[in-house]
Amino acid sequence: MPDSALPPSKAQGAARTALRLLLVSPDEEVLQQLRPLRASQGLELLHAASAGAAESQVRQSRVELVLIDEAIGRQALVGLVERLRDQLFKDWLPIMVLGGSPELLHLLERRARGLVDYFLAKPLSTRAFRERLVAARRMVSLRRVCGSALDRVSEGVLIIDEHGTLRSFNRAAERLFGWSAEDVIGQNVSLLMPSRHALKHARYMEDYLRTGLPRMIGTGRVETAQRRDGSKFPMHLTVADISDETAIRFVGVIRDLSAELERAELQQMALHDSLTGLPNRSHAEQRVRREIEMAAAGAPGFALLFVDLDRFKRINDSFGHATGDEVLRAVAQRLRHSLSETDFVARLAGDEFLLLLSGVQDPLDAQRIGDRVSRRLAQPLLLQGHRLTISASIGVALYGPDGKKVEELLARADAAMYACKRQLPP
Repeated sequence: MPDSALPPSKAQGAARTALRLLLVSPDEEVLQQLRPLRASQGLELLHAASAGAAESQVRQSRVELVLIDEAIGRQALVGLVERLRDQLFKDWLPIMVLGGSPELLHLLERRARGLVDYFLAKPLSTRAFRERLVAARRMVSLRRVCGSALDRVSEGVLIIDEHGTLRSFNRAAERLFGWSAEDVIGQNVSLLMPSRHALKHARYMEDYLRTGLPRMIGTGRVETAQRRDGSKFPMHLTVADISDETAIRFVGVIRDLSAELERAELQQMALHDSLTGLPNRSHAEQRVRREIEMAAAGAPGFALLFVDLDRFKRINDSFGHATGDEVLRAVAQRLRHSLSETDFVARLAGDEFLLLLSGVQDPLDAQRIGDRVSRRLAQPLLLQGHRLTISASIGVALYGPDGKKVEELLARADAAMYACKRQLPP
């Protein structure tokens, strides 16, 4: 249980936060030696007389430094060190050992090599303890700074080992997934993914550990994540290998893409026609404006083809609006397939469409493309049991001769289309 600590002065409290030290020792004399150091060394002192009691303290309290007395028993000491690192996942918890018999050192070398940070000889020298405390405090301060920084970033940050076991989970990750760090640390990272993605992730990790080929390490990718309530969200995941000679560790940085994808979807909806999927009038005007800017800067000019279906109202009146909608979708598909990938097709409104032909500057070339489009549209359509034949009036406007502004070009192409429509038989 916590040993009452002398409260630091206001000046001390402003300068540093008390370091929470857990002494694991059945020896009351060691405890009495440390008590006078609480105020001068800025310590909050906790005490456990056995390894089991120490584990309970670590689970329940924010322990920042552990001093384990060899007097609890060599096997118990080594077992406690192992459990602190491997079961309680205290990778960055400084561990001091009071003692250092050859038998203990041999046992640590065999079972817990590299897991103890400092040794202090018995009997305890308060001077030696203060010297070790300076170094340990630097580790604690660094961990506090890193933890504070990680808890203030907007991305979820987690650390796993080679088995996929979660060893660290920051505040943003808690918000993203709905799990607390206490809930997930020690669990497999598959908890945070749908099963299909979890299996794929596990294979990536196995391949990397076996071959060293960084198929997923160091590169960002989009995956599906799963919250505690089972709901899923798109995430951008970057994984980095931060292993060293003491342990294999990977850090994952996660960004929720839900808002970005929602914005992209809204933008897509704002710039595209819901019926045909083609760009809408607003998008078309933006594209024409961009082509004008490029042409003014020296790029080749372009042609606009204004396409209006002939007698489309008769189709709606005779066969219904559902069939009319199917005709518009079929026309949109045929227009796309009539042009090259660099050209642009938009639905302006109703049965009106706009084609932008990049690099076309000759009126004869524009007319030939318009004739090809007309022939493609004139091919019979079989829709809902009806065989329909449609035609279109097409007006052409060229950048330069017919104008250099969006409004001018659209107006000229529209006027040319109506000139064609007036030639239709009644």
